[in-house]
Order: sequence, then C-alpha cells, then structure tokens
Amino acid sequence: MVKTSKYVVEWLLGSIAVQAKNPELLKAQYRVFSKQLPLMYVILVSSTWSVAATHMGQAPAWLTVVIPVLLTLVCGIRLAYWWKSRRMEPSEKIARAALVRTNQLSIVIAVAFTSWALLLFRYGSAYEKAQIAFYMAITVICCIISLMYLWSAALIVSVIVNVAFIAFFASTGEPAFVATAINMVFVTITLMLIIFVNHQNFNRMVEAQIESHARDEAQRRLLRMIDDMPVAVMTVDLATFNINYANETSKRTLRAISHLLPIVPDHIVGTSIDVFHKHPEHQRGLLADPACLPHHARIKLGPEVLDLRVSAVNDADGSYIGPMLSWSVVTSQVEAEEYIQRLAHYDSLTGLPNRTNFLRELENSLARPAAVTGLLYIDLDGFKIVNDVRGHRAGDELLKEVADRLRRECDLRNIVLGRIGGDEFVVLLNDTDADQVVSIATRLADTLSAPYVLALDRHVQIGASIGCALAPLHGTSAEELLSRADMALYTAKAAGKGTLRMFSQEMEARVRETLSLEAELRHALQKESELLVYYQPIVNIHTRQVSAREALIRWNHPERGWVPPGLFIPVAEGAGLIERLGEFVLLRACHDAASWSDGARVAVNISAVQLGKGTVVPLVKIALSASGLLPGRLEIEVTETALLQDEREVVAELTALREIGVRVALDDFGTGFSSLAHVRAFPFDKIKIDGSFVRDAVDRPDCAAVVRVIADLGKRLGVITVAEGVETPEQLARVIEEGCSEVQGYLFGRPMPISSRDCPLIQANAC
Repeated sequence: MVKTSKYVVEWLLGSIAVQAKNPELLKAQYRVFSKQLPLMYVILVSSTWSVAATHMGQAPAWLTVVIPVLLTLVCGIRLAYWWKSRRMEPSEKIARAALVRTNQLSIVIAVAFTSWALLLFRYGSAYEKAQIAFYMAITVICCIISLMYLWSAALIVSVIVNVAFIAFFASTGEPAFVATAINMVFVTITLMLIIFVNHQNFNRMVEAQIESHARDEAQRRLLRMIDDMPVAVMTVDLATFNINYANETSKRTLRAISHLLPIVPDHIVGTSIDVFHKHPEHQRGLLADPACLPHHARIKLGPEVLDLRVSAVNDADGSYIGPMLSWSVVTSQVEAEEYIQRLAHYDSLTGLPNRTNFLRELENSLARPAAVTGLLYIDLDGFKIVNDVRGHRAGDELLKEVADRLRRECDLRNIVLGRIGGDEFVVLLNDTDADQVVSIATRLADTLSAPYVLALDRHVQIGASIGCALAPLHGTSAEELLSRADMALYTAKAAGKGTLRMFSQEMEARVRETLSLEAELRHALQKESELLVYYQPIVNIHTRQVSAREALIRWNHPERGWVPPGLFIPVAEGAGLIERLGEFVLLRACHDAASWSDGARVAVNISAVQLGKGTVVPLVKIALSASGLLPGRLEIEVTETALLQDEREVVAELTALREIGVRVALDDFGTGFSSLAHVRAFPFDKIKIDGSFVRDAVDRPDCAAVVRVIADLGKRLGVITVAEGVETPEQLARVIEEGCSEVQGYLFGRPMPISSRDCPLIQANAC
C-alpha cells in the first residue's frame, strides 16, 4: 500500500511538470486554454451551485454555502486570469509557467470538487444522491475535454476524480451505483483514448503550423533576398510562358534598356517572355524541357548584350515546376573581353598580329603539303636613336608609320604581317619562291628607308635590315624557320645594315661558333686564369710623364690562342656577360694600380649596359676598399651610348661616383652620336678624342678641325683632352699644335701586362 502511494505521488509530481520542448507548442496550448478554461470554470461554478441548492436545508451550511463560495472564488480568480489572456501573445516563459500552474491546480480542483461532492452524498434522498453521481460524471467529462490539449492535466483530473468515483460508488452496494461505477470504467478508458488521440493530433497540427510558418517565413526571406540581389532574376509560368516573378534588380536593369523593349519595365510581371528573343518558339522549347537546363547564352538586343542563365526549379518530389532566369547586361564586359582577345592576338600599337598569332599563322602555312613558304625578318636600323633622342611618343608614331607602309606594300591575300618585338616585324609569304621573296624584301627595304614626316613636322629617316628564309628548304617548323631568318638578319646587320640576306648553312655555322665562344667565355670568367688585364699608358704632352694607364681586357684561350677583344666583347654584350667581365677588370685594375710606384691613375671602361642600374657605385666602392686604392686614382670611362639610354639615371650614377672622389672621362668623343648636350649634361674630368680623327688629322683638314674644336672646348670647360691613337711623330705634332692635353697610342706604348711574368707568352697580335 505504501509503495503504491509512493508510485502515485511520483506519477502526480511527474505529470505536473510540463514536458513540451517546443516553445511554439507551449504557446499554442496557452492560447487554446485562454479560450476553453473560462468556459470550464463557468460550468464548474454553475454545476456546483446547482448541487448546493438542492442540498440546502438537508446538509450543513458549511457544505452548502461556505465550501461552494470558496470554490467559486478560486474558479473566479482563474477565470479572470484566462479571460485577460485571450488577446495576449505569451512568451515561452509565461506559457510554461501558466501550464505548470494548470497542472498543479488540476490536482487541487479535482481533489476539492470530488471531496465536496462525496461529502454531500450522505445527505438527501435517492434523487439527490443520483444528482451527485451525475454531477461528478458531468464535471469530470467537462474538465477532461477542456484540458484535453494538456495531456498531463487531463490525465490528473481523470485519475483523481474517476478513481474516487468508481471506488466510492462501487462500494455502496447499490446495483444502480455499482453499474454506474462499472460503466464509468469503460467511459474513462474510452474518453482518455479519445483525449490522447486529440492531444496527439493537436500537437501534430501545431507542429505542422510551425513548419508551415517557418517555410513561409523562409520563402519570404528568400524572396526578400532575391529582390535585393545584385543579379536580375525572373521566373516563368510554363502554362502561359508569362513572367510571374521579377525581382527589383530586373526592373531596375530593364529601365536602363527600356528604349529597346516594347514593354514598361515596372509592368514586366505578366508579360510574355517572348519579348527578349527573336525566335520565341526555340526559347519556349528550351524553357519547357528540364533536360535542356541549365542553359547559358548571350542575347544581342540592339547595341546591348544580355547574359542569360536558365536553371530548373523542382518541387520537393523532384518534379519540374518551371525555369528561373538570371540575367544581366554585359555589353561593357563583352567589349572588354573582345579587347582582351585583340590584345592576346594583335599588337596594340600597330594592330598587326603579335608573335603568338603570327606563329600560329606560320604553323598553319607550314602544315600545307608541297607549299613553299617565305619568311622575312625585318629590323629597323636607327630606330633606337629616334626613340631615345626624340622620345617614346615619336618612336610609337614611327612604328605606326612603318606598319602602314608594310600594309600598303603587302596588300595581297597570300601575305601575312606581324610585329614580334620592339622594332622587329615579320612578313609571311605563302605559295612563293626565292626570287619573289628577294624581290619583295628589296622593295620593302627601299620603302622603309624613305624619309618619314612625324607630328610637329619632324623629319626622320631610318633603314631596314632584312633576313630571309624559305620553307621547307631552311626549316619545317615555325620556330626553326624564324630562328634561321633571324640568323640571316644578324648577318645582314653585320654586313653594314640596310641590306638583306638569304639564310645559308654558313650562317648557322657562324652562330654555332658564336654560341661556342659564349660558352667558353663563361668558363673563362669562372676560372679567371685565361683572362688578363693589359695597360696602355696615357702621357702628359708637356711633362712627357705617364699620368694614367687604361685597363684593357685580353683573353688567352688555351686552344684558340689570343682571342681579339673585337670578337669576344660583342659576344659578352649579347650574352649578358659584360657586367661580369667589367667587374673582373675593375677589381683587377684597382688591385694592380695600388702597387704602382709612380702613382699614376688607372682608367677602366664601363659598358653602357652596366650604367643606370645602380650597381656601378657599390662595385667601385668594393674594388677601392679591397685594393686600398685612393678614389682619386681611379678614372671611369664611359661612352655617349650610355647617356642615350636613360640620361637621368646615368648622370645620377656618374654624379655619385664623383662624390666619392672618382674621376669620370667621356670616351671616343667625336664619333657616333656626339653632342654638346652630353658634355653639358655632366661635368666630365676628361674628354678622349676618337683615334680615327687623330690618325687622319695630318692629311685631312676636316679631321684636324674636329680635334681643334674638341681641344678648344676642353680648355674652355677646364677639362683634360686626350688624343687617342697617336702612332707617329707627325700625329703627335699635330695634336700638340691643336692644343690637346694628353696623348695615348702606340707611339708611347702598346697595351702590356704589369710585368713579363704576368704574361709569359706575349705576341704581337695580342695587342
């Protein structure tokens, strides 16, 4: 008995707790109770006073008046609470607390009303007793039905009231009451099953509503997101092919191109999708068949281009609902893509095919069987001078003029032009022969050599060197044919420029020889044992004392013997080795000069390639520091070619050399691009007059005049002038007469090593 009571108490306490974990279910139960429980309390109060009235005078007043009043007060308070809650949207916390209280009060109400009814049963006649039984049955059914959506409360009332009812009336021994008690057992079981089913259905209904609400909210959020998307989106009704949705971006985009459409953008919804397509039947077939989706296309609409992407929208069961179209106006993007495409295949300056495009054309031409293909490789002579002296704008204008002349001369279907480098052009001739190739190359050389008139009435004149090659005679691949035409071009430029050459096997042999010499020079630079520094004296005319010695590189190859500088210096420049060669000479010259007892300066040539990169000054500082040579005993000789490259950077670097005490000389002045502007650009310490003028000064007045002008310029600027190439007493007398300060040449000494032990084998041709 004790255990049974314990289990009942535990069950009641567990039932009081509200187990629902879904906040929305709690709120739904609260809302239902706010409408149903006031009616329950009205029925309880009316039924109670009906029973109390029939028992007045038969039962004590505390049973017929006091207790009904107390029960009425409790019911009235709860009725007022739930009446006020009818229009309130509860929070989860309020709903849970109210339902917990309902569970608790269901115990109190069930016990109180049941106890009161059973206490009245002993009073009155058989009719009043029957009324008590009817009262208990009716009120419990009313309470259970009212509390059906809170299963725990309905169960509590049912158990407390019906157990008491069945037990009490079965114990009376009256057949009618016993039968009623037995019947009540079946009614209770049936009623609880019905209540349980309805409770479950209510829960499922609430969950379905919650899910539906969440789905609707998600759909609303999705539509809001789609409306705010930067991409235009539309959907189409498959039954009519009318647009049934268009986001704000679609309408906004349509307004920008409304002049191209027969519709008003704000009325796009309900309009047929056919307005966007010239062939609506094709578009309808595409949209109706999900097998064709996704689909991407670009539609031309007047001057505008629409980028259209169509995807299939499927229902939850996978069935096709309809298409969703995302689109945008991509006219600017298409133009940019076309521009990028042109850049990828055509030269942006001249409009000619670029290297990639031209090589593809050449490969296609070579792929044709039994066809002779000609290739002309053109390099402009003197273009760099125009570009450097007159500026890049003039250079670009000149290149455009060259391209126009090539187009005019090569306006034939079997000829393809291209620009593959700065001032390098190529001409492809299909179905040709050697005679036609040479004829066209000659005509082009003459055409390109004619004077040009640029903007601002600037007249310039350049030349053109051309290398020619034939396929399949000289090669069967594009790279091979281009390489051999380049070899022919190199030979043409070496022959004096402004000429043309057809490729021959001898040219390739010379190229191989150059490559071999380059490899051997690299090896010599690594070993340094084959490379020697010779020195030629520079003599003061008045004192006849050596004032400086010029450092000159020499190469004594173990197999080739003495390799002339005129042969390996150009190779070093072309192979990018000139900087390493210059570094070797500078370090060795400073080291040697530090040991000279006469204190003469050492002059070191710096290639134009080395200047303007910011590397010369650090290298000079390293050489001076390592050798201990004073900066004033080092002279750096530069040619005017260096000033033509990037005058500002070069002058800045020469100024930095002067600031650390190193002297700077201008070498080979009077030839090439000599200009007083270069002498003004930097305060040189020394100007060296090219030996070609000195050698001819005795016999040619014009050369003597050049020497005199440069010497006079040096006096006026306070700069030492050195006459190079003095080989005879007559030449010496002439440069003294013209006013030079110093001389250099075989008359005073050939280039020699520091001592004979530095060069055990000295031959005449070594110098």
